[in-house]
Amino acid sequence: MAARPMITALVFFLGTAAPAAALSPSLSVTDSHNRHNLSVSGPGLTGATRASTEERVCIFCHTPHHATSITPLWSRELSSALYTPYDSSTLKAIQKPGQPTGASRLCLGCHDGTIAPGMLSGGKMIAGLPTLPTNVRSNLSTDLSDDHPISFPYAGSISVAAVLRLPAELPPEISLEDGRIECTSCHDPHKDRYPPADHPQKSGKFLVLDNNNYSALCTACHSRAGLTEGAHYLPGDPCESCHQVHRADQPARLLKGANVQETCVLTCHNGTGTVETSGTDIRSASVFGKAHQTGRLVLSGRHDADENPLDFEPSQPHVECVDCHNPCITRHESTPLASPPTLNGRLVGVTIAKSPDGIKTYADSEYAICYKCHGDRSFVPPAVPRRVQTGDQSLRFAQENPSYHPVSAPGKGMSVPSLRFEIVGFRPARTLSISSLIYCTDCHSSNKGSKVGGSGASGPHGSDYQPILMDRYEHDTYPLAYAESNYSLCFRCHDQTILLDPGRSAFPLHQSHLVNHQVPCSVCHDPHGVPLVLGGTTAANSHLINFDTRFVTTGSYDSPGRSCTVSCHSANPRTY
Repeated sequence: MAARPMITALVFFLGTAAPAAALSPSLSVTDSHNRHNLSVSGPGLTGATRASTEERVCIFCHTPHHATSITPLWSRELSSALYTPYDSSTLKAIQKPGQPTGASRLCLGCHDGTIAPGMLSGGKMIAGLPTLPTNVRSNLSTDLSDDHPISFPYAGSISVAAVLRLPAELPPEISLEDGRIECTSCHDPHKDRYPPADHPQKSGKFLVLDNNNYSALCTACHSRAGLTEGAHYLPGDPCESCHQVHRADQPARLLKGANVQETCVLTCHNGTGTVETSGTDIRSASVFGKAHQTGRLVLSGRHDADENPLDFEPSQPHVECVDCHNPCITRHESTPLASPPTLNGRLVGVTIAKSPDGIKTYADSEYAICYKCHGDRSFVPPAVPRRVQTGDQSLRFAQENPSYHPVSAPGKGMSVPSLRFEIVGFRPARTLSISSLIYCTDCHSSNKGSKVGGSGASGPHGSDYQPILMDRYEHDTYPLAYAESNYSLCFRCHDQTILLDPGRSAFPLHQSHLVNHQVPCSVCHDPHGVPLVLGGTTAANSHLINFDTRFVTTGSYDSPGRSCTVSCHSANPRTY
């Protein structure tokens, strides 16, 4: 591919003065509204980005005679600065960016802030054009670690992740200089064709493609499977919702915001716009009740996009948006609107493992994502102490167990009289049977989310009920006077009128326990499951029996013998 001639000019901050006319589109640097027209006829601020008296337009970069040897007809000296190049854990280029080369060095002759735009070769200074102020975005400084990488071989950056197009697939507007990405791969220093859609009076940054068109410039190189079907692939410049190409707040991956969480809520998911423009409000969800550990564990620098979920540093536990969502390809919830245990659109593309050579394994079930933190590397202590205890939920839901709630496999019960035909209040409606599976988020979700008829975000972002439950489930108090509302979570799936009817309930003493003796469900029942590998047996742990040791200091259950011996009984054993 032919390289663009190594010529460039300058993108400058206009100060506070409003331009008389729109700064773009401009098809020639000689236009009076072209930001690279630094002459007295240009649109800049006199004494800052517009010459005081100089009428010639091209002289700031070019000269017909006595040019420097850098490139033909070049009128400026190169900066002697030493630059800090971009780098990150996810940059997999064979040859990483080093010191700027080619056309990029010409651009940085003004844009690194070390040489005044009015300073020409031989020491000639054009009045009114000092060095760029340090606080303007067009001054990239010599620290390029927070800018899109330049001066590296493009072909050598294409990794096994297949997120970059092949060189032959690049559109003709994207030029490679000797096979390298340089400033002129994205910028045409003479033509400023595409004003930003949200600020049509401003400069379009001299882009070679219209980024208002679904981030066309970004996606000319960056091609991720599923991107165009994603919920974030919106009209306009969707990539810029999260990323800053220059002077990014988070240098690695060029993200906005002080940390990954802030990237998600800085311009979106913060309740300041409509769902269509800003997404569902997550910021509010994370402050009511107990957020999904975000208040305690989300600290800047803990999550790394290249980490292996199966081998993260134990001393750096974290729960961040990108641990459960892939922001580039996440979809609308209804694409697909799945049935348990398969994923709905919000959870598409989440990494759950990574091989040494970089090949990623993606979740195909919701519980697989939960097991990233709540599996064999769980750093979350159990909410209730029990006789058979573990924080590894993958063991508790294993289908070889004597009993478990049906998250990863249908339950063991062949007859569950109290089971409703439909989950109460779910939107959309979901039917139930003894062969049904449920999601982790059918219990652990926001109590204000759309799933239960609210306007907030569904999922385990936060809830008024601990531990992140979508409804009330009292489990810390005994004795507790019976009220249906104390166990609203259980009664979404189980009909309390049948459960408390000795003639219809699978266990005729439910009413005696819950109502008469004020025993909460959780004192006897473990809502997740009882692991076989940790000693759970069919005789002792059928029907999710796994006593809360805070209230049952000693006890045993005999399912075949239909008897129970526990410390809270006045006499033992009790049979039924």
